[in-house]
This record gives sequence, structure tokens and C-alpha cells, in this order.
Amino acid sequence: MSLPLFIVLVNGGLWFDILYLLAFFFSFLWLFWEGYKRRFNITAWAVAVAVTWFLFIVGTKLFTYSFEEWEGLLMRQDLPYTSNKILLGGLFLAMIGFPVIRGLLYFKVNALDALALALPLSIAIQRIGCFLAGCCHGNVTTLPWGAQYEPGTLPHYHQFTAGDIAPGDFYSLPVHPTQLYETAACLLVVMALLYVKKYIKAPGNMFLGAILLYSCLRFFVEFSRYDAAYAAATMVAGLKDVQWVLLVLLCVLGVLFFYREHTFTAEREQQQPAPTVTYATVLTLGLIFVSWGLRNWFTYTELLAVNMALVPAIAFVSAAVFRAYTVMQYRWLTLGALVLPLLLMSQTLIFKRSYTEDSTVVRRFNTLKLGYGSGDYQNSHTIESGSGCSGVSNTGYFQQEYKVGGAGFSVTTQHEKHEFTYGANAYAGKHHETKLENGVATNQINSSALWGVNPYVRYDRIWLGIGAGMHAGDLVYTLENLQEDGTGTPMSASKRTAVYPQLYARVGPTQLFFTDIELAHHFPSPFPGYRYRFGFGSGFGLSNGSFLKYSYNGADNMLSGQFVLGQKFVLEPLYLWKGADSYFSDRQRQASLGMHYRFNYR
Repeated sequence: MSLPLFIVLVNGGLWFDILYLLAFFFSFLWLFWEGYKRRFNITAWAVAVAVTWFLFIVGTKLFTYSFEEWEGLLMRQDLPYTSNKILLGGLFLAMIGFPVIRGLLYFKVNALDALALALPLSIAIQRIGCFLAGCCHGNVTTLPWGAQYEPGTLPHYHQFTAGDIAPGDFYSLPVHPTQLYETAACLLVVMALLYVKKYIKAPGNMFLGAILLYSCLRFFVEFSRYDAAYAAATMVAGLKDVQWVLLVLLCVLGVLFFYREHTFTAEREQQQPAPTVTYATVLTLGLIFVSWGLRNWFTYTELLAVNMALVPAIAFVSAAVFRAYTVMQYRWLTLGALVLPLLLMSQTLIFKRSYTEDSTVVRRFNTLKLGYGSGDYQNSHTIESGSGCSGVSNTGYFQQEYKVGGAGFSVTTQHEKHEFTYGANAYAGKHHETKLENGVATNQINSSALWGVNPYVRYDRIWLGIGAGMHAGDLVYTLENLQEDGTGTPMSASKRTAVYPQLYARVGPTQLFFTDIELAHHFPSPFPGYRYRFGFGSGFGLSNGSFLKYSYNGADNMLSGQFVLGQKFVLEPLYLWKGADSYFSDRQRQASLGMHYRFNYR
């Protein structure tokens, strides 16, 4: 028998979070591309995606509840915290909510088809995270591709409690990689849908077909999955309860699919009513209110996923409200009088396309940036005195939490072989530092405002890029392990300064492969946790400036990127996590999202 596939030295929880967010980010990009391609009202579509997304995440959590927890929720309005997830619960709640949202925002039934391919592809990505974490694992197998897991994972725990492995066994018995079976099944669903797409007549049936095919393949995958691999799995008449749910789903949706195909008659396409700004605004405000109320119920990763769709929806709705309730002739004056004079400037400074003596095209455009970042992580501060055997050291451990928002404006001049940018950013937020005693928070809390302004310049050629700037304000930054000579007890693990330099250097073409070094070079703010990093990335051959990059600062891993949507919109996400060898193993997360809009870009 061939050796099974060993899963060792993998931080499963970390990779689950990364792939969970990656699945949502991929789905976000895919759905917005579908909306653009289908010519949906982009504001209404952003709201529909955000609400459906929220319902899906809530559904994955609610349906893990036991009968007693449901009773407590309904009778005493007690919402128990849980980090467990059930995919079908999310699908169920989203399928109930989307038709209601579709009606309120005046989308036709074919809006469902925009979800048809995004759903199985996102599940395929997420199930890889489940495989690395060990959740939703399979039964014991002797097949050569069986996977073994180390202690602290569900397969090892389940086999140990069942008496299948001894206390000294470091690895579990090989189990079916059912998560990868499901990934393969989702890819088969996508290929099947692409093949039969031209034969499906009724609008909305592409989505029903995706659910039908997924449910069918998932039914058979469940035969190789361990009974207690996820919450609420019980056996009824030889089948798991989830398999009975899938059978009912197959029957109901199968009948609905063929009935709609049989009775469908092509009608002359009518003009779709324009969605009202009122409904979009009410839905967005409601979603903001509910998300804020449930912020402590969501895990940090789930909250990031919710905001990934909610923040763009807020931006689109805000723009739509501004357009709807301001007089066109005085619109820019109104906006300038409120908060953004730079936006007015970007509309009045019109640059014409010009040519140099060697006929090289010169493109000039302005960029407005908005961004938000947050973090929740731990670090330490050690004070040492003396040396050798007489040396004394005191170490304090601290919890760092912050939220910061920022805005910026820049002017870019692009030539054929080089690009020059100058601009300024401004940011403000709140920083909280709590001292820890034996891993428990004390009542010693340092809370302060964080703000700064950041003028900068940047020059890029194909193979090289350099940049510099300066941060000025009330700045806070943290170190992984702050060590100082002296005496006394550490009271803080953060530093404050009024100024901080900014530097940037890149080698290699962004379109293919590049490496870079950054010091305080991040939007919306490099403080307190993104002071410096070394990274490498690639644009995978894309010529529009998009790229994906991995960075490291000696202690933390960062995944970031720049994604250009339709030339004018740019997304700049970043996610940071601690290294596997870090002393601090939990609550080590930081994330940010920047959104750019290019004016006068042609």
C-alpha cells in the first residue's frame, strides 16, 4: 500500500481563515464582474450582494445550533456565540432572502444566474481550507490518498476519543479527504454548467442547476464523511440527516427546474424598472445597524468577510444618494462644502492628452482614495538591567486593538516607459492597549487617538520603482518584541512619535515578478502594525496594474494586492497573520481595504 498523504506542520486554523476570506474575495470580484457584464444597476447590485452575503454568513452559524440553543434564542432572545459553520444553512438562508431583495431592488429572475458559477467556485476554494484545518473530515481509509492529521485536529481528537488510536500516537489514522472530494465535485458542477448553459431556457434555472448538481454530488460525498465531523450530524434510517435534506432539496428543486423549463415561453424583453434609492438606502442602513449589533457574535474573519461587501455597498449608496438629492448645477459645490474639496478639484482640473517630441503618449489622471483598517493582536515589552548571571529582566504582555480610516488624493503622469505620482493621505482612528496578566486582560488600558498626514512622491519604471514621503501627526507604532535597557515594570508595548519617514523600493516588472521593500508605505495607514515589510509578487501577465503579493517583516505574514476593475476602480486589500513560530498564537489578525477611483482616466 502506498504511503498516505501526511498533513504536518500546517497551521490549519490560519489557512482556514485565509481561504475563507479568499473565497469571499473571489466571489466579490466575480459577482461585480457579472453585474457589470449584465448591465445591472451597480448600486442596487452592490446592496443585493452585501445583504445576500450577510444572510449566508449568518445562516452558516445559526444552523449549527442545537435544539436547546434554538429554544434559548426564541424564548429568551439569547444568541449563543459559535464559531462552527454549516454550508447548507448559509445556502438556505441566502436562497430565502435573495428573492425578497431581488423584488425590492427590481431585479429580474435572471439575476439568480449571476450566482450560478460564483457559488461552486467559492465552495471549491473554501473546502481546501477545511482540508488543511481537518474539519468536515472523512472516515478512516486504506486508500493511498488518505490524509493523516496531528494532535489538536478534529480527526485526531475523534479517533482518540473513539479508542481508535493510542495516547502516544502522534498522527491520526488515514482518513478520506472528503473536503477535496467536494472541491473536485464543485469544479465538475462548473464544467457541467458551462456545457449545458446554451440548452437552459428559463431565466434563473442556471442557478437552480448549480444547486441541483452540487446537492447530488454532495449526497454521495457524505457516504465517505465521518458522522461527527461537523455539528448536528445524526443518522436516520441509514442516512445522515444532511443527506435527507439533500434528497428533499433534489426533489423540490428538480421538479421546479423541469417545470420552469417545460412552461417557459420566450417573451419580449421589457425595460427593467430602475431601483429606487430609498430601498437601497434603507437596506444598507439596516445592514449597517444589524452588523454593528452582531459584531461580537461574528468571529474576526467573518466580520472581515461581511465588511468586504458592506463597505463597497455603503460607498455606492452614498454616491447614489448624493446624486439623487443634490441639484446638478451645484452638485460639486455641495460636495466641496461638505468634506471633500479635493474631489471638486479633481473634476475642475481637466488635463488634455498631449504628445512629446518623440510622439510618446502622456496620460494624466487624478485618484481619490478611501480606506479602512483594523487589528487585534498581542506583543510584549521587556526591560533588562545588568548582564550575565546578575541580569534581571521584566516582561509585560499587551493586547493591541485599533481602527483607522483614511482618505487620499494623488496626481499621476504616465509616459510610455515611466510613471510619476505625487499626493497626500490623511488618516485618523483609535488605538487601545491593554496589559495582560497570565493571558487575561487587566483594567490597565491605554486609549488614545491616532492621526496623521502623509505627503509622498513615487517614480516607477518597468524594472525599478522608488518612493519617499513623510508622516506627521500623533502616530503610534508597535514592535513584535520591544526590548530596552533600564529598570522598572513595562507599562506599554507601543511607541509614540510626531514624525516618521516613508520609503519604497521595487525591483522587477510588476506584470511578471517583482520584489519590494516598504517602510511606512501603506494606505490607509501603516500605523500601528504595518511599519515595514519585504515582499514579492506577480501580476500574472496582466497589463492593467493588478498584482498579488506576499510580504514578511520577520514575524508577521501579509497577503496583499492591487486589483483594477474596469480601469477606474482599484481595490487594495491586505491581510496580516502571525508566523507559525510566534509566541502569540491567538487573536493575531490585522486587515485593511483601500478603494481608489481614477478621475479623467482614459
